[in-house]
Amino acid sequence: MSLANPCRRRSAADVGAGRRLESEGLLESSQRWSEVLSEKILFFTPGPTYVHPRILRALSRPVEPHSYKGFIEKYKAVLEKLKALFKTDGEAFLLAGSGTLAQELMVLNAVRPGDRVLCLVTGFFSSRFKDMVLRAGGRPKVVERFNGRGFTGKDVEKLVKRGTFKAIAIAHVETSTGVTSYIDEIGEVASKYGVRLLVDAVASLGAMDVRCEEWGITICGSCSQKGIGAPPGCALLAASKQFVEDLETRDYDVQTFYGDLKLWLKVVKNPENYHSTQPVSMVYAINEALDMIFEEGLERRFKRHHVVAEAVRAAVRASGLKTFAKRGFEANTVTVVLKPEGFDDVRLRSELEGLGITVARGSGPFRQMTFRIGHMGWITPSDVLALASSLQLVLQRMGFKPKQDMSKAVLDVLASWQ
Repeated sequence: MSLANPCRRRSAADVGAGRRLESEGLLESSQRWSEVLSEKILFFTPGPTYVHPRILRALSRPVEPHSYKGFIEKYKAVLEKLKALFKTDGEAFLLAGSGTLAQELMVLNAVRPGDRVLCLVTGFFSSRFKDMVLRAGGRPKVVERFNGRGFTGKDVEKLVKRGTFKAIAIAHVETSTGVTSYIDEIGEVASKYGVRLLVDAVASLGAMDVRCEEWGITICGSCSQKGIGAPPGCALLAASKQFVEDLETRDYDVQTFYGDLKLWLKVVKNPENYHSTQPVSMVYAINEALDMIFEEGLERRFKRHHVVAEAVRAAVRASGLKTFAKRGFEANTVTVVLKPEGFDDVRLRSELEGLGITVARGSGPFRQMTFRIGHMGWITPSDVLALASSLQLVLQRMGFKPKQDMSKAVLDVLASWQ
């Protein structure tokens, strides 16, 4: 049997259909490339995000009983680190679940039947507050803003003056539109009028500054798989001192047993107590992620996310495309791009995957008009360069000529990063 000469140049027949090395062959075999390079793909999605190997190693350690002393000490440490990340003097909660669970538990624990709740909507995910309030027996007043602008304190004060509300529910960052609202200003209004403030920080915590105590947030909810950069699986919440006192003196049951934060209080104050089995492996993963966050330093981490976000937005502008969020309201975690008429984002996403990069489709009612670029967690400036060059290449192949060099636009922004 003869062996093929490894140095012989392969013919088209050798390479085979769908395996050609020409650009069109590469694009046609994007699914195959995605499978082969699955552990090298850059995920520019708004969650779940890339998980660092250090966190994966922590996740893989032997599972210990939640009653084990070593785990109890680790759980205590994680709660303290979460309190530092949320910047709260109250209590932090960690439950097996998701960002949706955190959002729902804020409502179920803070809204009583008959309460009027001002639901401020800037996209698909914040729109779900209405249904959650209704399920809690509350009366939602929905105010939508889909013009690329978030809510400011001035906006909210005008609304609060018009009605007697018990609570305000709002997303810090709306993942479906990439719009940010000014929670610090809104918190001042909530405090002024004695209204509870419920904040969805699912797409901001760990990547953008969240100051629960300083901003007057009553209860704040988030998750493990976005800005924190751990795998999905945990709902994270922070409650103010006043709300913790309200929980302790509450004399009625809420419409959830598992998610009753009054029952969880005895656990967070003394993890030897039991309410439900803890997500042991995820606690270890989140602990490692939090260690990495504080090793980087919060100020530097938030700065990195800001620079990376500015670089992504600069690339989008250089391409000639437009973002959904208006200037001054852009999130530092996700950029939502408006599609021109006739723009095939399915092809765009498919061809990017062929180059080892994944971006996300639009979400909810914005699905047909947008695609999304996530840039939170462990995304680095060099990752954005890879995104910009690959996006420019794919746009050109699609017949969409960028107005400027997208990589240069990114480099110009990154020059400010130190």
